[in-house]
Amino acid sequence: MTRAQCIAILTFLPAITLAGSSFAQSDYYIRSQYPDGTFTGSHEILIRPKEGYYQAQYCDRMFWVSTTTVVWTEEEVAAGRTLILEENFGEERNVLCSDNTAFASLYDLGLDKREIEALREPEGSFQTRASRIHTIRDAFKQFK
Repeated sequence: MTRAQCIAILTFLPAITLAGSSFAQSDYYIRSQYPDGTFTGSHEILIRPKEGYYQAQYCDRMFWVSTTTVVWTEEEVAAGRTLILEENFGEERNVLCSDNTAFASLYDLGLDKREIEALREPEGSFQTRASRIHTIRDAFKQFK
């Protein structure tokens, strides 16, 4: 084996291996939409534990989610929007379920009542933060 072949193998083999492992993983999202199907937002949920995340069941499968995601899903359902759990694998999207009753609530995370109340306070809600972002975005539209 020549030196050039050895360098080529050592350079490209790890790249191919790493690329293959990243394509082999699916990403999971909860997507929200209006009744007419218009997209309103999404949150990624994890299949492996992460610090600060809680184990929760969505559509008969276990995932790891942040409390922000759970509050967001509760607010989306309360606003009459549809939640969809989907798996993204490269360019493919596979809907796993769209049953609003199959999504975790803050009570399902095992939080105590005080923690749940703090997370649900109106001034800390996801919708409030989102509307602040929309206000800022709208203020900058004139600069396009």
